[in-house]
Amino acid sequence: MTLTEERGPDGRTDAERQAAWLAEEARFEAGFASRKAADYHTRCRDCGVFVKKSRWVKKDSFDAIKHQQRPLCSPCWSEYDHEY
Repeated sequence: MTLTEERGPDGRTDAERQAAWLAEEARFEAGFASRKAADYHTRCRDCGVFVKKSRWVKKDSFDAIKHQQRPLCSPCWSEYDHEY
């Protein structure tokens, strides 16, 4: 994907939009920095890969205890049919 120098309807170039999105994602992930792995389920339920902190599920949460809820990584999440 190439980034063009044309300005879009919002007055920003593709590069400016991408930089803003990356900064927003970094701020979002920083909110989870204080989480400790000992208190959370940290592995994907289906494939076992370590997932990002924003996807972790607290071990003592109601859903984790009663419904055996565990996190999913992005590739496994996209394999499911979701009805919103």
